[in-house]
Amino acid sequence: MEFTELIKIKQIKNVRCLLDVFSEVPEGPGVVIVSAHVLCYESGSLKFQVLHKMIQSVIQEKSVGAQECTQCTVYCKDFRCITLYIEQKLDCDLLVETLNLLSNLDNIELTLPFYCKPKSKEEVYESYDEHLELEWLEFPPSGWTISRANSNFQITEWYSEILVIPAGWEDVMLKLAECRVEERVPRPTYMYTHSTRGKCMVITVGDLQVANSLQYKITDKDYRDIDCMYMKSVLDCSGVATIVTESHFKDKLKKRDYDGWDQLKLNVPTEDLKSCIGEMNRRDSWTHGNKKWLDMVWFMLCTTNTLLSRIVEDGSSILLEVYPRILSSLLQICLESRYRTSYGFITCVLRKEWLHAGYKFHTNSLENSCAEFLLFLHCVRQLTLWFPALFQFSEDLLITLHAAVNASRYGDFLCDSPRERETLRIPQRTECFWEEVFARIPPPPSYLNPAYKPLSGIIKPRVGAPESVLGWGRVFLKHAALDREVEEVVRRRGELYLQWKSVVVE
Repeated sequence: MEFTELIKIKQIKNVRCLLDVFSEVPEGPGVVIVSAHVLCYESGSLKFQVLHKMIQSVIQEKSVGAQECTQCTVYCKDFRCITLYIEQKLDCDLLVETLNLLSNLDNIELTLPFYCKPKSKEEVYESYDEHLELEWLEFPPSGWTISRANSNFQITEWYSEILVIPAGWEDVMLKLAECRVEERVPRPTYMYTHSTRGKCMVITVGDLQVANSLQYKITDKDYRDIDCMYMKSVLDCSGVATIVTESHFKDKLKKRDYDGWDQLKLNVPTEDLKSCIGEMNRRDSWTHGNKKWLDMVWFMLCTTNTLLSRIVEDGSSILLEVYPRILSSLLQICLESRYRTSYGFITCVLRKEWLHAGYKFHTNSLENSCAEFLLFLHCVRQLTLWFPALFQFSEDLLITLHAAVNASRYGDFLCDSPRERETLRIPQRTECFWEEVFARIPPPPSYLNPAYKPLSGIIKPRVGAPESVLGWGRVFLKHAALDREVEEVVRRRGELYLQWKSVVVE
């Protein structure tokens, strides 16, 4: 498909623009220019550009005012709300059609990262070895093994080739996968070794399928037997184990064996993350959407606090069936100081829990702006506020990550699964975010926390009332004028601190 077939109009003149969601007076007139990957606007006082992949939705309506024109509102995944006032309705119709086509490209190979890779560059930056990382975490425990059972993705396409499984279970894992959504078998990702009761694991797992369907080769009884053996293997490792489910969870396999396991049933908020983000993109519903979003952040941090107590004090292994990626990531950040460094957070936590675990970055970016990943980043940002000296990275890195997963020149977050990344040869054909941040020593100063003090130990979220969780102005109010002034003050204060620190060291 050629981009010329998708671009219905390339330029529109005499366009006025309202950039901030809380602004009143539009800028302009200026010129709108549409290229293959970017929407540009330029006037005497205002210039900006937006990657098409950053556009969430486009709404067209007739403007009400002294000068009648057609109004085109562009809602972006980074919470920009851009309103364009266009004189000719036909021009507006063509622009809306063009933006809808270019922002919803299902063909990943037509996106910007595939047009940014230098042709002369052949080397592939790879700083993460999953096998070495698991060994550093003291995997495997007794009776378990680090296996390449998923080589060639024969068990599931959603995980990388390396899995921690009970010894001798290579063939059994194929059966275990048949009763899990998308074959997402239980996947141990972290080992805590400092409990007085011994070692315990954090295990993420996909939802149960409805069995006894013609599409499955395994019966309820067969699966219950395998499930029982797996749970017994976890108990043999730690002696205590907790399965985390929703309070209204209905076991799709009758008489599932929880013998010896504690069950933690959570009252998960029913808020739809996508609807929260949609509300926060609009002036009339921003407050309501932000309140629901903060309730979700508070719930995640409260749950993390509860699970930390079970791991550290009770020595309990944890099997997560509710928001497994977010909770597993937060637990590891709280338990390991290494994961609170820039390198550990980006290279280990994000790769292990999100990229290698098959988070659908491409699909979720089109459908809900990767809301689950943004929720995780907001939780981490709240932790950095409660423990400002214990994180090596700054808020800037979190904001950059939020933008990168939705639209950037990097290819790391383009695909839905490790198999898809391998098929499209993403490392060889696109720029690497990890290389941009960490190939240079030291990393960019804006990504570093000048107040960082490397201290080992566990941190526990200081969760009180829901009001203890703060909004994230630099994301959800990113383009409001007042927040830009606050951002500049914060940035300048950081620069002054770095200058003072360098003088003291010298």
